[in-house]
Amino acid sequence: MAKGQKKFRPIVIGSIVTLVFLVIITLLSLAPIHPSGSFGPVGVDKVYHVVAYFCFAFPLPLTRPRLTAWVVLGVIAFGGSIELIQYLFGREVSFGDFVANGIGAIAGAVIARQLGLLFFWSGEFNNVNN
Repeated sequence: MAKGQKKFRPIVIGSIVTLVFLVIITLLSLAPIHPSGSFGPVGVDKVYHVVAYFCFAFPLPLTRPRLTAWVVLGVIAFGGSIELIQYLFGREVSFGDFVANGIGAIAGAVIARQLGLLFFWSGEFNNVNN
């Protein structure tokens, strides 16, 4: 690394990735859906919710495992808030979507926590030679 060049800490990168997912999920969740468009078989939208919230909850616990519980609570609260205000944007409020969001958030955060403990806190990525 060149003199004067700063190395981004993993928590900064994790925070930036989380904010990007926050913006993307917010925009997609509040965008009006036209009745003529379909995204696939009935119920496949729940899979999309699980995957989106898995990705949303993944970055921070990966870099800071101690934040796992707070990330899960925050992501679930965010998902619930989005579900509650969707009707203002011509969307339907769905308890099933809220449950899928929670499943994705819990799975993403728990898996990220375990990977973070395994890699970041075991010294795997903390080597001076990296």
